[in-house]
Amino acid sequence: MHLTKQRLSALFIFTIVLGMIVSSLAAAETVASSTGSPDDVLAEIGDKKITRAEFEKELNQFNSTANPQAAAHFASAEGRAMFLNQICEIYALDAKARKMGLNSGAEFEKNLHEIAVSRLAQEKMQQSISSVKVGEDEAKKHYEANKNNYTEPPSWHLYQIAVADGEKAAELKKELDAGKSFLEIAKKESTDDYKEAGGDQGFVPENGISPMVLEILKQLKPEQVSGPIKVDEKNFLLVKFTEKKDGGLKSYDSVSAQVMRELESNKQRELYEGEIEKLKKDLSYKLNQDSLELVKKETLTDEEKNKVLFSFAGKEIKVSELFAELQQIPPFLRPQILSEKGLQDILNNFSSRYLATENAEKNFEALSKEFPAVIEDSKRRVAIRKLLDDKIGSLVIADKDIEDFYNKNMAQFSQPAQISAHHILVKEEADARKILEDLKADPTKFEAIAKEKSTCPSGKQGGDLGKFGEGQMVPEFDAACKEAEIGKIVGPVKTQFGHHIIRVDERTAAGTKKLEEVKDEIRAQLLPEKQKEVFGALVEEVKKEFNVKIYKDKL
Repeated sequence: MHLTKQRLSALFIFTIVLGMIVSSLAAAETVASSTGSPDDVLAEIGDKKITRAEFEKELNQFNSTANPQAAAHFASAEGRAMFLNQICEIYALDAKARKMGLNSGAEFEKNLHEIAVSRLAQEKMQQSISSVKVGEDEAKKHYEANKNNYTEPPSWHLYQIAVADGEKAAELKKELDAGKSFLEIAKKESTDDYKEAGGDQGFVPENGISPMVLEILKQLKPEQVSGPIKVDEKNFLLVKFTEKKDGGLKSYDSVSAQVMRELESNKQRELYEGEIEKLKKDLSYKLNQDSLELVKKETLTDEEKNKVLFSFAGKEIKVSELFAELQQIPPFLRPQILSEKGLQDILNNFSSRYLATENAEKNFEALSKEFPAVIEDSKRRVAIRKLLDDKIGSLVIADKDIEDFYNKNMAQFSQPAQISAHHILVKEEADARKILEDLKADPTKFEAIAKEKSTCPSGKQGGDLGKFGEGQMVPEFDAACKEAEIGKIVGPVKTQFGHHIIRVDERTAAGTKKLEEVKDEIRAQLLPEKQKEVFGALVEEVKKEFNVKIYKDKL
């Protein structure tokens, strides 16, 4: 079975096991540790011993790819112990899989090759870019040549009180001028997020202050309170500052780490792009630019989906493959992301995966010898995945358990009154009235007119808004939907968006969803919990079976 097509339940558990440990668990070279000897044994799993050197190497490799929060956690005593425990769990699960004979056979070899090719492709590319080094002299030279990138704007230690009307603001201004505490009044009267801090916003850069407030600040002296500032009809401010810091060039010492990171990232990107360009040449990569333009469309015909996007090494990748990946981007973000450069970046990342994998396949034997740890780790991953698929992947939630959960948690499935409706939205009232007249003559044209004339995105679906709760729409639209006769076309209804012609198709009273409606929802909630429970029991079982010993005192 292809790895990506194995049961999702097993994949879920496999992620729990291996998600935190992203590097291989092979024998490590000697690594210096802050305490103790590299040869100290920190844990035992049957005959396998994990030394300090192995542990430190794994932790360092993990930290090199982890986010700062995760790296900080695993730097603590508690985090290091957790990391060691996870390594032991993986070894114990692997030992169980091998004992059951899950590390051999045709299916194992097929899955092993697939995952090993992918891992070797990643490892080879990582090896290329990890060779990048940035020296101190180079960083200083970059800083001197790009000083404009390392400046900071002036900032103001800003205080404010926010209230809902001008009269209240004027009243508080008089109290402040009479000597009352800004901090106390802010805590008592202010309505914004700085209320509990006595109005104190700390130092705020000028580019983070609204132009109107900034202009007033410039006319004040330190500790002087402004007059009421009208932000809008319901928001008035009183502001003051206690100190102003001039902007200017940041010193090299204060930004040296940032400069180093930027240079290293730039050089790694250039090296990576260079490697991909070599692969394109070696593998005869050819892009069909006309096909690339198709992926910007919202929908594609079958003919368009089957067009060749690019080819390499005698293989063809169809438009449908990239198009499917782009569907994961929220529709409202797609136009911005699929700009010329954005689309090119997406294509480069997409095609580079194919090229790197093809290169790994082509040079599999040589890369396997160059990175033996990747092969061993891939064997471990495939065997453990098979074990978890056998032990956990077949778990199901019984109908009785679903019914019990439903009965105990019925409040969770309550819903407001629901409305199903179609609408047509146009800008001008005259246009809406013309459409209404046409529909009175022939109501069956509603969907066709919506597709042709509605400015709402729902127009593409014939104006279908699906189901929505009462109160979910703007007030005017909501009120019309509540009052309209089912199936009757009403309007025009004016809202902030324009003029609507509405047809309410169904109204459902508020109440509790029926069990049959939420069965899948409950099953999706209960299955991961059951998987996690069974997984935890399995881990404890294999730790006992293979006599796992962890020596936390040596960490």
